[in-house]
Amino acid sequence: MIWFGIGLFFGLHFIPSLPNVRKRLIGRMGENAYKGAYSLIAFIGLILIGVGYTRMEYQELWTSPIWASHLTLTVMPIVFILQVAAELKGHIRKTLKHPMMLGVLLWALVHLVSNGDRASLYLFGSFALFSLFSIISSIRRGKLPDYNSAKSMHDFIAVGIGVVLFAAVLWGHEFLFGVAATY
Repeated sequence: MIWFGIGLFFGLHFIPSLPNVRKRLIGRMGENAYKGAYSLIAFIGLILIGVGYTRMEYQELWTSPIWASHLTLTVMPIVFILQVAAELKGHIRKTLKHPMMLGVLLWALVHLVSNGDRASLYLFGSFALFSLFSIISSIRRGKLPDYNSAKSMHDFIAVGIGVVLFAAVLWGHEFLFGVAATY
């Protein structure tokens, strides 16, 4: 089931890298219907990935180093800041160009180091590979932030909201994902 979810979710996310396909779909469906169908299919893919991940039998592939949890706790606030910065017109987004995908890549890599099992390799490895593909594809298509003057206030907002989101997810990690964050 995890592979079906991964195929559905990432297969869908390859569409923006094929602008002609995306334009044809929007032309056929209309922009709102396209966005609605895209969101629904992506959500279904994520649910299937999550269900498949939890149903996989645990098979350790490597032993996580002792420092892995500390690395994860150090990097994750940055990940949340990058996710928020991707939606704002600040210096972070303007400088990094692809903060959302960089954040997903960091999230996936630190979780791969912290979780040495087969299901985690499939989950976090697929997100890491897709993030790299997405960054390279965006660069090749010339997709860059579309503003000239960045606002420092947007960076402060990104940091503030990112830290609050990190704290909330850290606090609720066990409830949300069934695994307590290791301190």
